[in-house]
Formats: sequence, C-alpha cells, structure tokens
Amino acid sequence: MDWPKTYQSPLHANVFGIGIAFAPPHAISTPRTSPNGTLIAPAPPRTGMPSAVMGRQVAHSIADMIRHGATEPTHTASMAAMGAVCIASAGAGTRDGTAAAMTMYPSCRTTPGSRPRAQRERYLRRDRLAAHWVKHLLHFVFIYKAKARPGWAFLPE
Repeated sequence: MDWPKTYQSPLHANVFGIGIAFAPPHAISTPRTSPNGTLIAPAPPRTGMPSAVMGRQVAHSIADMIRHGATEPTHTASMAAMGAVCIASAGAGTRDGTAAAMTMYPSCRTTPGSRPRAQRERYLRRDRLAAHWVKHLLHFVFIYKAKARPGWAFLPE
C-alpha cells in the first residue's frame, strides 16, 4: 500500500481529508531504538508545506468536479512524490536568533522496504541567523497569502 494521492474518502465521494488528517499506510523509515530501549518511529513531516500542496491539489480536483462534472479527483499529491522543508526558529532576536533548517525529498518512502533516501536527498543545518531570518520572512509571506493579497497564488507553499 502506498501513500494516498487524492485524499478522497472511500465511503463519501464529496469528503476529502488532507494534511495529517489521514492515516499513514506505513512508517516513513525503519523504526529504531534509543540506547535505553525507547522505540523511535519517525512520522510524516508535520510542516505546513505538504499540507498546503495537498490542499491545493484537492481544491483543483473539487473545482473540476463542480465545473466540469468530473467523477474522480483530477489532481494528485502523494507524500511519496513531494518534498518538505521545515525551518524551526528558536529565539526572536534580529541579531541573536537561531534556527534549524531541514529539507527532505521525497517526504516519505513509497513502500516499506523501498530504497532509503540518499544523503543528498536529506539536509539539516543548524544556523545561527540565516535560517532564523528566513523563518521570519516566511511568517510574513504566510500572512500575505492568508489575506489573499495581490499575487498570493504565485507565492510558493
């Protein structure tokens, strides 16, 4: 079983669930244990980026169903085919803030036992100030998009 692509309910054709509202079909990577025996089971990224991509594709599918009479979703967005970016900011100072930036592609493996991500497909960097400023900028971009200001649709998720 692979990650959902349409987020349409199997029981009700007019109900969709995006973001972390769906039940993942499998773990995103091999569970491990800590030195004291605690299970570490990675979960799908909880950033807003994949959820926004899913939401956009579901919205396009719903629009096609309404406007053109499509009976099935016409757009897809599988976490096994999209990347994720997360910037975690710690601190509010303009000169002393810190942050960590992470990118991952694909967000999730396609099936259990599939090839693990190559090192070039994962990136984590703890940064003193650059990622902090990017996170600060993204806050304003998010608010701009949420208010549907001119050109909002052209801004990336």
